Amino acid sequence: MAFPWKTIAVGSVIATGIGAVALASRRKTGPTPPKRVALIGDSYAVGLGPWLQKILPTFKFDATSGSNTSQWVSHALKCGACGDWLTTFKPDTVLVSLGVNDGATPNLANYQTLVRSLHGIGARVAWIEPPAAVNTPAVRAVIASLGVQTVPAPTLPMANSLHPTVAGYGQWAQEIAQVVSRG
Repeated sequence: MAFPWKTIAVGSVIATGIGAVALASRRKTGPTPPKRVALIGDSYAVGLGPWLQKILPTFKFDATSGSNTSQWVSHALKCGACGDWLTTFKPDTVLVSLGVNDGATPNLANYQTLVRSLHGIGARVAWIEPPAAVNTPAVRAVIASLGVQTVPAPTLPMANSLHPTVAGYGQWAQEIAQVVSRG
């Protein structure tokens, strides 16, 4: 004896599933913005951190003026996966602002190690390029070779030959938040 309700139940599950897929595909308008964003880096990160904290809902940062990729790699290797706060915070995206303090010959291996370490905690990496006014062609070339998303070099009002004005940091933070939101 056949039980017609089984066919109906299965048919409605399939129909519901197809309807859900159709609705989901109609609602999807672009990448989902990250839920948690972290920023690590140098003096640019020191300047950007407070601005991004105002813009991004779940955001944390760790920055030290004058730091370079070698120091961050050493820190990551000592603390495991780029430090305890990052593994606890579990960011979807980690913004990296490093490179200017690496000099004219940046060590590609340091950049790659840092990216691998961040990917190891399940984070997408977005590397922030230095402002356009800062002449760092070797750093820009290394960043471009990493195969990660980059936040393009902004043209900002500069306070000196290296750092933006306070308003420049605010403008830069807005641009970074837009890139992060696009995914």
